[in-house]
Amino acid sequence: MTVLSEGEQQAIALASFLAEANLSGGRGGVAFDDPVSSLDHKRRWHVAKRLAEEAAKRQVIIFTHDLYFLCILQQEAKQIGVEMATLSIGRAPGGFGICSDNLPFDGATCSKRVSMLREMQVDVARAAKNGDDAVAIKLTRDAYSLLRQTWERGIEEVLFAGTVMRFSEGISTQKLKEVEVQDGDYRAVTSGMTKCSKFSGHDGAAQANVPTPPPDDLLADIEAFEKWRKDVENRKNDVRTRRKQ
Repeated sequence: MTVLSEGEQQAIALASFLAEANLSGGRGGVAFDDPVSSLDHKRRWHVAKRLAEEAAKRQVIIFTHDLYFLCILQQEAKQIGVEMATLSIGRAPGGFGICSDNLPFDGATCSKRVSMLREMQVDVARAAKNGDDAVAIKLTRDAYSLLRQTWERGIEEVLFAGTVMRFSEGISTQKLKEVEVQDGDYRAVTSGMTKCSKFSGHDGAAQANVPTPPPDDLLADIEAFEKWRKDVENRKNDVRTRRKQ
């Protein structure tokens, strides 16, 4: 007797549902709740591609907590030119189940992350003004840890223009046409990463009792990343044009 695994059963159920939906001839919307929770890496790619193709025919709503699967969906939708809207549902001061246009930090682009970091800096400044040093220190270190992650994401998304991205199926060599790494990029990334590591605990900041930067310094470091990001983005057109010639 052959016994299917949970993932195999889920894959068959998805295939059967989509086949039936298409045979019916209707074009009503469909919704899926964590459709790849039990699937392996290869099948996740197949499901993402299939759902993106289905979205070209009808509205497809997908609920997932899997950011890796979300990245795959975004790539597949972009590949075939299907418009995709991303929303997040979570807890906010207004309660649970609050819908937002912003993705969680790990799934956000660099520009979106900068907006989130600025909001964190406001909270840091408020805690410092109220004399709540313990909260201010914790929030500051949390912010520098996330800023460090943003520098890492910036190397993939901004400096290398998405040529090599985590969770990507391959390497987009055509995007190299707008990639140019200058000495200033090296200095900016090194400086930013070094400072973030120093204050986010990576270099033993807590054990060495390194003074926590004031809120204004945190804001300056966030804006330093944003200036670098914009500078790189602005020169991409020039690089692309020059190489076409």
